[in-house]
Amino acid sequence: MDQVLPDERPRQRVRCPSCLQDLQFDERQLFLPDPRTNDLAPWDPGSEPNSMRRQDQLNRAFLKCPNDKAQPHFLPVPYLMFGRPLTIAFVGQSGTGKTHLLAAMMAEIGRGGLDSLGIRSRSVNTSQHHAFLARAVNQLEAGRVLPATRPTDFVEFTDALLITVNGETRPVAFFDIAGESLHLPGTVTEFLLGVDALIFVVDALRALRLRQLTLAREVAGVPPQSAGTADPTFTAVLDRLPREDGLCNVPTAIVLNKCDVLRFEPPIDHWLREESRPKAAPEPSEVFRESQDVYAFLTHHQATPWLRPFMECRRCTLHFVSATGMSPAVLPSANGSSGSAASATAFAGGIRPRRVLGPLLSVFQMWGLLHAHVPAPRLREV
Repeated sequence: MDQVLPDERPRQRVRCPSCLQDLQFDERQLFLPDPRTNDLAPWDPGSEPNSMRRQDQLNRAFLKCPNDKAQPHFLPVPYLMFGRPLTIAFVGQSGTGKTHLLAAMMAEIGRGGLDSLGIRSRSVNTSQHHAFLARAVNQLEAGRVLPATRPTDFVEFTDALLITVNGETRPVAFFDIAGESLHLPGTVTEFLLGVDALIFVVDALRALRLRQLTLAREVAGVPPQSAGTADPTFTAVLDRLPREDGLCNVPTAIVLNKCDVLRFEPPIDHWLREESRPKAAPEPSEVFRESQDVYAFLTHHQATPWLRPFMECRRCTLHFVSATGMSPAVLPSANGSSGSAASATAFAGGIRPRRVLGPLLSVFQMWGLLHAHVPAPRLREV
């Protein structure tokens, strides 16, 4: 990891991603995890005379946020030291696959999915990153269906990476919170006022009334009457965002997730056959064509409520994605009865994520991280 020296200061103003408090590097507010209990304990960099050990400890240290009106929370020191961070929030009600999508993204990045673009990544904090790998990424790759994210009364980012492009490094933090929490007013969702990008996750099983999805809905536990009902988290988030001339300036991607259940439907069949791992930065014309197809597909199937982010955000792209590449199957219980309460669902054949990095790269490009900043084309200009 790049050196983080105690006398450095953030090169730009850095806000706490949870409570929006302005942050400053303060040696008196540094904490280190206790190796025996993993609890945070106050740490003074001057207490370590060995410069190599001090540097390693600083890279593992946390800064306590000075906002005493919020519950105590801590930020990894490297998050503060590499310019303005990019914060990305996943939006969608419980069960849409937000956690599966983030886990699939992290798995693809870990397998070198960004290497061909000259993008390097490493964790902002090793212990936080490995905790997410253990509870989500490794479980998903083992074929297990991930549990729903638990509601919380204080929002902190789920994981964060240091992304290096052309020698420039920026922190990128990901928020994956329960859909129920996105409805809550006040300080719980205050972080949305400062978020830098949004990924709205559309669940194909909930958004589309197609008859061929009946069995998949049953396995997923999606009530038939909920098909076609608008996602209330989209409204809750969009209504909270600041506007300029009536539009949100936050770069936004809309993801039609679980496209594996529609793999033979045009134009989804075409896009899922495309190379899943990107070999170059997104071409604006290709992003436009995919956005146009997603827009037309959702419109054709009367799923226009899920297009509200496109209508209200100044820069928005749309993507066909499958976080797992297949639907979970019902596994028989120990007594051999597939219909018992003890039955579980799993990805029995393993997972095969499709196009999961596309939305992330699109957000990177809209935010300027790829040094190819081009505004997302608006379909209404066609």
